[in-house]
Amino acid sequence: MNRSHLMDFAARTFTKFGTVQIVDIGANPAGGNPPYQPMIDRGMCHVTGFEPQKEAFDQLIAMNHPNATYINAAVGDGNEHPFHCYESNGLSSIFPLRQDNIDSLEYKGHQLVSVEKIKTEKLDSINDINQIDYLKIDTQGSELMILEGGTGKLSNALAVQIELRMLRLYDGEPPMGEVMRWLNRNSFEFHTFVDMNKFPMRGTRHRGFNRSQRQQVGDVDGLFFRNLARLKDLKSDEIGRQASIAATLGQSNYVMFCVNELVARKDLLDQEREELRQVIIEA
Repeated sequence: MNRSHLMDFAARTFTKFGTVQIVDIGANPAGGNPPYQPMIDRGMCHVTGFEPQKEAFDQLIAMNHPNATYINAAVGDGNEHPFHCYESNGLSSIFPLRQDNIDSLEYKGHQLVSVEKIKTEKLDSINDINQIDYLKIDTQGSELMILEGGTGKLSNALAVQIELRMLRLYDGEPPMGEVMRWLNRNSFEFHTFVDMNKFPMRGTRHRGFNRSQRQQVGDVDGLFFRNLARLKDLKSDEIGRQASIAATLGQSNYVMFCVNELVARKDLLDQEREELRQVIIEA
């Protein structure tokens, strides 16, 4: 669908429910614009981003995003850890690469450059964060550690977008099932996969090779909403901000789900629901 039209509707309709407070842990811009860029462009959010690698941090600062605060720090369990720096800084992690798995893929930039010590901070101990509506987390294996250190601040979060590993690339990283169990225990229910990285197996490239032949799933971004099946347990302003998050990620069906609840509460008008319906139909 035309996500721009959906976001224009969201900006007109949901901003009265408050500014979306985004926390992005592992904000490295190596992959391009963040998924919440449409909210930045429309002034719908404030971003607090964390990136421990100085080069990537400097790139974030140079983007000069409005309503964004970037912090050159690592989030974790509050302890010091070895930090494995790879040629491609998007692979750098407190965990070392699992060599057999990485060697089985056509994957560039996995040469180890250095191992440094890095101090981490618990999410619950970071004074710069007062509220989290939308947590995006991509930290190459330390996601569960960060969640466990942020139980307090995440108790009222509305959505989590998190990297889940299908093929484990790092020695010591928790399996995907453990991450999902933590989210489920803390009232975050799975909605969809919003991104998927696929790779070719090493040595399989040939003349005419194209993207459709990248068939090994490496990792996915899972999107989880708080109280997805129990919107009645959320306040109207929380539902409105959830709808903004869903819109920026192209989840028009969930946006309509939220709007239906807000119309039933008389916090939105029937004509606003009809406007959304037309945006979806015409997309």
